[in-house]
Amino acid sequence: MSPISRRMPTPQAMIFTVLGMYCLDDNPKIPTSVYLRVLEKLDIGEHTTRTTLTRMRERGYLKRVRRGREVLWYASETGLAIVRRQRRLTFEERSVLPDPDGVWTVVSFSFPEVRRRDRDILRQRLAWEGFGTLRDGVWISPGERDMSDILSGKEFSIKGYVDVFVGHPRYADMSNMIARAWQLPTLIERYRAFLSEWEEPSRAPSAADALGINILLITDWRQLARETPLLSRKYLPENWPAHQAMQVFQRLQQRYASEAGLIFYKLLAESRDDRKV
Repeated sequence: MSPISRRMPTPQAMIFTVLGMYCLDDNPKIPTSVYLRVLEKLDIGEHTTRTTLTRMRERGYLKRVRRGREVLWYASETGLAIVRRQRRLTFEERSVLPDPDGVWTVVSFSFPEVRRRDRDILRQRLAWEGFGTLRDGVWISPGERDMSDILSGKEFSIKGYVDVFVGHPRYADMSNMIARAWQLPTLIERYRAFLSEWEEPSRAPSAADALGINILLITDWRQLARETPLLSRKYLPENWPAHQAMQVFQRLQQRYASEAGLIFYKLLAESRDDRKV
């Protein structure tokens, strides 16, 4: 497998998966020890896990409290907003768009360096919603897109830095434009790698049990979903494998989700029992 086709998810991405699967309902305070045991199932060491939790707090995604010598972590409002968006877009069907009759939505933005965090949040949201990068600060998507959800939220501010247009390309080489905005051959290669690894797995690599497998599966798929453009079929290659990969993901989710949840909540319960001793 070529290096470009397999990208191991980051520890931060794994923790976001844990938050999305097990923390959206009541946002429990999770001890460091639980995160250590969970990420250990994915061959992520203690130092890396502790460093990642600290950095996520510094970035505003997590908060922490102390109980004696123990540190517990829970999601901030910013973290929860990101996780809700991730979860919705990870599990919804990424269907092919109908022919948009040549109408495209164009988002243009330029943030000063002191607003880099706002710029990064906007880029993440546009990528999640299937937009492609035409050039620096110019993102495009076919069709007339509703931007209200993408451009709203308490966790960032875009006022004065973002413009949105809807129109028809003129004098455009559409094939070249799409090739610049989306790396479709590379994405096909990544889909094939996902299918090769997950289609009939006896055990996912670097995962100790159903919980580790489920976290890796969801995080792997989320990376693909985040890069998947919402294009009409006429713009996609004939061998586009996204639907097949989505079916594999859904089937494996049904296989692992229940057992994974039991393992996670057992770890959490054990940590609470330990505090009572």
